[in-house]
Amino acid sequence: MDWLHSAGVDVAVHLQARFSAYEDWFHLASSVADLHTPIFIFFPLWFHLRPSVGVKLIWVAVIGDWLNLVLKWVLFGERPYWWVHETQFYGSIPAPVLRQSPITCETGPGSPSGHAMGSAGVWYVMVTAVLSIASEKKHSSLLTGALHVVLWTLLCAVELIVCMSRVYVAAHFPHQVITGVISGIIVAEVFSRVQWIYRANMMRYLLTTLFLLTFALGFYLLLLALGVDLLWTLEKAKRWCVRAEWVHMDTTPFASLLRNLGTLFGLGLGLHSPLYTERKPGRSAPFRLGCITASLLLLQLLDLFHFSSENELLFYMLSFCKSATAPFITVALVPWALSGFCQHQGRKKDW
Repeated sequence: MDWLHSAGVDVAVHLQARFSAYEDWFHLASSVADLHTPIFIFFPLWFHLRPSVGVKLIWVAVIGDWLNLVLKWVLFGERPYWWVHETQFYGSIPAPVLRQSPITCETGPGSPSGHAMGSAGVWYVMVTAVLSIASEKKHSSLLTGALHVVLWTLLCAVELIVCMSRVYVAAHFPHQVITGVISGIIVAEVFSRVQWIYRANMMRYLLTTLFLLTFALGFYLLLLALGVDLLWTLEKAKRWCVRAEWVHMDTTPFASLLRNLGTLFGLGLGLHSPLYTERKPGRSAPFRLGCITASLLLLQLLDLFHFSSENELLFYMLSFCKSATAPFITVALVPWALSGFCQHQGRKKDW
């Protein structure tokens, strides 16, 4: 593994030297590849255009990130920014120098890459959804083939940029982002064959959330009892990050776990809320556009709320609640409020 890691460090050094002019773009790509983007931007768009795609988007993002956490705990992957300081591979030769940035100091294990895995799964869902919709229109085979080429090329380009960005900021080795992309596509492909998620009741959402939580906690406590601390990477991040303020609590494994569980629970809560189930669904294009616009605006306001990490338990609880609120706003609150407003305006016209 030392040889593989050293080769990965060489790639990171080359990228930092060769593409330093594009550093801001790499930082942007890493930020956009975070699962915050699918939940706060892609999900509102897709849910109000085609609800089934929005539901699948959330399931793929949540289950994929949960699986990523479990794989990281199993694989014990290193990260470049601390590996170069601790390895004996270079002997008396000075180790390569890797520049760090505010998004370098991830606190969890490195393999597979969560950003690459999450973005690959989400983009796979969106690309296949567009192709499925296009197939319903019965276009010519030439146009359909061109659309396939364009969309799959777009997915490859997006993943290439995401992978390069994660290596550039020294958060991952190349083999970690490659395994992340492959794992994300596998998760998305599996869920393309799962149908029960579209008719899951609130109890199924609750039980799934509890299962994912108890499995992760049980796995952590079991290994802790055996003398294996799965949070071993937090100490490394604090030791080798060049600036203490770059080590963020929201990158810890449990913060990620509770954010994802909150998102899944919030989706179930929204889909089975009376605000959603008892309203007359609006199918017009203006209504859908209004729902998308209002959802995006409200989610950006919600995203302004940040919590202190001094009290870890309170931080985790508030992160769960914030994540649960986001899909609830999109699924139930906004359509209910907009439907009520439209009905009120209709009554005023009748008067």
